[in-house]
Amino acid sequence: MNDSLHRTDTLNPRKDFQVGVTETYWVEFQLLDEQGEALADMPYRATNEATREGMVPEYIGRSNAQGLIRIEGLDPLAVTLQLEAEPFAAELQNRRLRATRPEPRRPGPGNPTPLYGPQRPGFSPIELQARAAGKGYYYLRIGQLCDREPSFTPSLDDSNQAYIFHFPDPDFQGFTLGDGELNRHHVLEVCPFRAWSLVLHHQSEYSLVNAYNLGLMSILAYSNRLESELGGVEEFFYQQCLDLSRTPRVWDNGQIWPCVVSDVPFNDRYSIAKSLDTAKADEPEGHTQFCYAISASQILVAWRGTEIDGFADLRTDLTFRPVESDILVGCANKISCGDLASKGSVHLGFRNAFKVARRIYAYHFEEIIFDNIEGRKIFICGHSLGGALGLIHAASLKNNNPLLYTFGMPRTFTLAAMTSFEKIVHFRHVNDTDLIPSVPPEAALDNYLYDLYGPLGTTMGFAWSMLQLATNSLIKRGDPYCHHGEIAMFFKAEQHLQTRGSDYPAYRNKDGLGAPYHNKIARRLPEKAKLYLVPSLGPDEDQQAEQAQGHLISSLDMVSRAKYFPPLGNPKSGRLLGIGNHFMSEYQPYIHNQLLESINPEREPLLERQGQRQKFELQMKEHAVHIPEDEHSRNRVFLHLQTLMGQALRSTQQLDGGAEALLRFDGVADPLAYYEKVWG
Repeated sequence: MNDSLHRTDTLNPRKDFQVGVTETYWVEFQLLDEQGEALADMPYRATNEATREGMVPEYIGRSNAQGLIRIEGLDPLAVTLQLEAEPFAAELQNRRLRATRPEPRRPGPGNPTPLYGPQRPGFSPIELQARAAGKGYYYLRIGQLCDREPSFTPSLDDSNQAYIFHFPDPDFQGFTLGDGELNRHHVLEVCPFRAWSLVLHHQSEYSLVNAYNLGLMSILAYSNRLESELGGVEEFFYQQCLDLSRTPRVWDNGQIWPCVVSDVPFNDRYSIAKSLDTAKADEPEGHTQFCYAISASQILVAWRGTEIDGFADLRTDLTFRPVESDILVGCANKISCGDLASKGSVHLGFRNAFKVARRIYAYHFEEIIFDNIEGRKIFICGHSLGGALGLIHAASLKNNNPLLYTFGMPRTFTLAAMTSFEKIVHFRHVNDTDLIPSVPPEAALDNYLYDLYGPLGTTMGFAWSMLQLATNSLIKRGDPYCHHGEIAMFFKAEQHLQTRGSDYPAYRNKDGLGAPYHNKIARRLPEKAKLYLVPSLGPDEDQQAEQAQGHLISSLDMVSRAKYFPPLGNPKSGRLLGIGNHFMSEYQPYIHNQLLESINPEREPLLERQGQRQKFELQMKEHAVHIPEDEHSRNRVFLHLQTLMGQALRSTQQLDGGAEALLRFDGVADPLAYYEKVWG
């Protein structure tokens, strides 16, 4: 420049300049949880390039009662917010999740979506409210705000577990807002520091949610997938149960089952999970497989059932000689090793399979499962052979109050052993003509029950006849295999047309004076209904059904009984095809659909199962005069028992977070996904 008055060089080094006041900026962060509640009194620090260069001090403070953090006097630079990890984590563990989740698709072929990506836009009601007010909005997880990794109780065996969902930033760099977002209010919705836990109720009453979740764990016990592979046991508990964006699911040969879960503090998560198979031990023996998981409140053990690959499980099933119910061989020191039952016998194959698992994996039974029982509720489950092993396991822990749910399990102990297991709460599920619950065969018992109850004898007769069995002279001569526990049955109800015998005195039959001709069955009516029957929900109704069933069988002539209710079947005609009802993929749809119906019995449209029952009841009304009176009475009682299934949700509805768990499940479950076989 030629103007010396404005030169800034050595020719005029003492020139004074006048400038205006430098403009400063502000920003507001409001910390809210998923319920819209403020995260108050949270220690924070904010930094930018100026603070990092030491030109100005860091901005520190605490959020106010509204969760608000206001920072003033900022230069026009990007600002980074960090919260002190320990108090932030402690507060977030006590906050609850929204019931509904974003449920993003899992990444796969043609879907590059990140497994733990950001929440989809427009999902959160807090977001909608913030944007409507012209505010900025961000959905963050604890690891995107805290200044370091908080401490965990219990500690993580693998620290990488923590980063799966809650800690996407392993460097803990905090949340950075660009300089273009200053002079604005921003809502930071923070995901609570929680984990998923299966909803389970340790109670003597039947729980529909217990049946559903423990059915899924019985399916999971079959998994042979690797630890990190989708559908594996460890993947389920260590990854899915920490991913709060989705409902955990169990994968089963193409079927995907959502679980009923509630959120618990992160420290109450499943911290131990393991899948074990004696065939894969250091010194392989047998083929017994089970899995277990332990949280702050639960111990969950699921035993795998019979696999059709190979013959090891089949040999176990067929080795049904009754032997003394001891488990002394290979017994661990800490666990009581006396007889499973004070008297009676146990299935040899099942007992030996359990003893092998207990000996090979003594560390897991003794140092992990048994040592963690105190202060926790223990849940045991299993399908088929897994149900038998589950009952033996429950018997070995009978002094520790185990709760047992089984599905399609065979008979395991003899009648005399039943008195030793009175304190074990056990609900066993039977799917109509499933053959396995009637093995090992017991001619004396089966024939006796059939004489009393016909087609339902082998399935429900034992529950109906405990006192009669104990005093029956036929049974006293031996100690037959029997079932333990309360029954829950998926029963295909049918109706028949009859031709009545004459009551005219001149036409009495040879059975004795005053005895009428036996009734004859003409044919079956077309409409059927699959009913979910839990007699313990209505003991008075169950007694009425028992009496009606007994009267029906005793009133039929020999031809009708043999044709429509053949002996030694389980529990009625079609028994040779009944093995198709045994697989867990056949059990779980009835529980899934009953759960959906009980959550919302008035949904539109009605579930197919509800429509089928309506047709069945209409048929009963139209043919009431021509249906055997006792069969009509029994079906009416069974239909009433079906209506009581809503009671099996009470414990879940009354649980803290239970209503949200049911709402969450109802939102992700597909009413059309799983078919209930009525006609097979």
